Amino acid sequence: MKFLPREILESQVEGRNLTGHSFEDNLPQKPSLVVFLRHLGCIFCRETVEDLRVFSSEMAAFPPILFVYPESVREGEEFFSRFWPEAKAISNPNVSFYEQISVQEGNLIELAGPEVWVSAVRALAKGNFYGVQGRHLLRMPGVFLVLKDRILWSHSYRHIGDEPDWSKLPGCTPLPTDEYDPGILPA
Repeated sequence: MKFLPREILESQVEGRNLTGHSFEDNLPQKPSLVVFLRHLGCIFCRETVEDLRVFSSEMAAFPPILFVYPESVREGEEFFSRFWPEAKAISNPNVSFYEQISVQEGNLIELAGPEVWVSAVRALAKGNFYGVQGRHLLRMPGVFLVLKDRILWSHSYRHIGDEPDWSKLPGCTPLPTDEYDPGILPA
């Protein structure tokens, strides 16, 4: 089993809608999704934030989400007030958390290969656009489902536009709606 590094958990954090002073203080006592965004101008990060906002409102068992972004608190305030005002997000401009959890910089194929261009068309079709480029253009994204210090699941990104299927996240159940009614409710 993999674990979140103690250095991350004990670190003092700043950001938006946080509930405590350390990284660990902002993780609830149940499984939660920690999402490392590339930079706030990235079209795929905007797509991820929007998709997670929708999924978390539509899925009964979707875990709480904690975003980590490599920009200043002020830049995070501007971004999240526009895209998801209720989101919890930690500012990490020196990308120390990214390094400690091994969210590395990408290579040419991961950053600009053919699959990235196809993914950009998908993101554009959803209404997402590129913003002002951040300082960490080479950084890959990262997603981890954690329980306290344990990493229960993670997504290995093939490229920067590789989007996990959020509906298949372990433990998630869609809420019944007119469009989706399985006839029974989850236990």
